[in-house]
Amino acid sequence: MNPFLSKLIRPHYVELQAYISAGTEAKKDESRIFLNANENPFELPGLEKFNRYPEQQPAKLLEGYAQLYGVKPDNIVMTRGADEAIVILTRLFCEPRTDKILITPPTFGLYIVNANAMPVVGVAEVPLIKANGTFELDSDNIVATAKKEKAKLVYLCSPNNPTGTSFPHTEILKIIHALKDTSIVVLDETYAEFSKQGSLVNELPNHANLIILRTLSKSYALAGQRMGCFLSGDEDFIRFVRSKCLDVYPMPVGPINAALHVMEPLIQKHARENIKKLLAEKEYLAEGFSKSPLVRHIFPSDANFFLAEMTDAAGFYKYCWDNDIILRDFSTKKLTENCIRISTGTREQNDKLLKLLNEYSSMSSPASKARSAER
Repeated sequence: MNPFLSKLIRPHYVELQAYISAGTEAKKDESRIFLNANENPFELPGLEKFNRYPEQQPAKLLEGYAQLYGVKPDNIVMTRGADEAIVILTRLFCEPRTDKILITPPTFGLYIVNANAMPVVGVAEVPLIKANGTFELDSDNIVATAKKEKAKLVYLCSPNNPTGTSFPHTEILKIIHALKDTSIVVLDETYAEFSKQGSLVNELPNHANLIILRTLSKSYALAGQRMGCFLSGDEDFIRFVRSKCLDVYPMPVGPINAALHVMEPLIQKHARENIKKLLAEKEYLAEGFSKSPLVRHIFPSDANFFLAEMTDAAGFYKYCWDNDIILRDFSTKKLTENCIRISTGTREQNDKLLKLLNEYSSMSSPASKARSAER
């Protein structure tokens, strides 16, 4: 393992004696008879193949992920969504009440929630710069703060949630390089398939301190199955994580089968077509919002959602809620004041949302308010 990674891993995990489950003693093979895991040999109707524990990291699925992301199977740790990857990395690197992480708000809230649950000793924050109608990384400040605070993990999300911003690869690489001796940069690429900029996965072999999060939840419509992974260029590190840091049986049979189905060529083709549809619908929806007098600004988005700054975001959010359309309210948070995050739906769903926008605009107009006052 790279000495840098070895240095940052908690000593507790280095010394930990891992549990070897019955399910990992031997590779699952239907030609063998398994009487070692106290499993029930009698299958239930409609639930065939669910009576046996699955492999911890099924080889066939690892191959599928490898082809999907352009890496080797030995570069992958499969997790229950990218969320579990965040939990594992925090637990592996951050000593409770001792170490820190760094985040760049506004960003995905689970980084800080999970860190505080650890608990870390603190979370350093370097807010994004709001400039030129978009959000930008404060790269020099991120590097300086990470070094000053001795942050073990630096989380960067690109495209970023909730802003939709893709940060230039040159800026991300600048941060990774500057922190090569001090911090691990966890690059969350949950929305990479929607992005014109694409992934930094090809840089993994060049940077020991780069870990990338990926998921099938968004672009491959598999949120309900919770299938994700994280990637590293260090194969020894991957083996270490698999042997010591995962739950005994982290991958349920149903989600494994669903993920394998997603990776079939015909399904992949269908998924790519759906991504194109979603991006087209996002533009359609954003254009509709941009024409409303209630909308001050639509922030540029490289994902399947966008952030809209409104004159009365909280009021419109409630109006949509009362009419059975649920949006995400960021109106009270710093840097996203009066903003709502809107996920892209189908054309029918998007039209219903635009209809509510027009209705609320009419209700909020001075003439409408004057009529209400007269009554």
